[in-house]
Amino acid sequence: MMRLFAASAFSAAILALAACGETAPANDQDPRIRIANPGSDRLKALSPLNQRIGLMRAITASGKRCTRVDRLGYQEDYRQMAMWVALCDDGRRWSVFIAPNEDIQVRNCAEHEELGLPACRGLPPLPPDPTAPPGTEPPNSSNANLL
Repeated sequence: MMRLFAASAFSAAILALAACGETAPANDQDPRIRIANPGSDRLKALSPLNQRIGLMRAITASGKRCTRVDRLGYQEDYRQMAMWVALCDDGRRWSVFIAPNEDIQVRNCAEHEELGLPACRGLPPLPPDPTAPPGTEPPNSSNANLL
């Protein structure tokens, strides 16, 4: 009798677990799941001047050339990374991908199509930075990047 009770309890436990639903890992492409990205969130909270400095440092630390970021903007989340776009003073546009663990990848926007990455959209002029010293703001009159 005791063996029958143990077998019944075990069977009930198995059935209960089976009713819990699918146990496969979630698809990382599921748009409803958003992983926190503290590096990108901190960049969003900075002043425009410090955002430019942060993206310029990310670009140059990746071995790319950029002496000044004239325009920038957060574009979208792509494969759980925050995609930022920066226009440097030499006319090149770079995408900066920030992973949730704060790893950085920098890509030339001109190569996005062949790499299968989202196209870099145009960048609006930056608002004036109230904390910037007079004369240090880059010019925003160029419409060369409003593609």
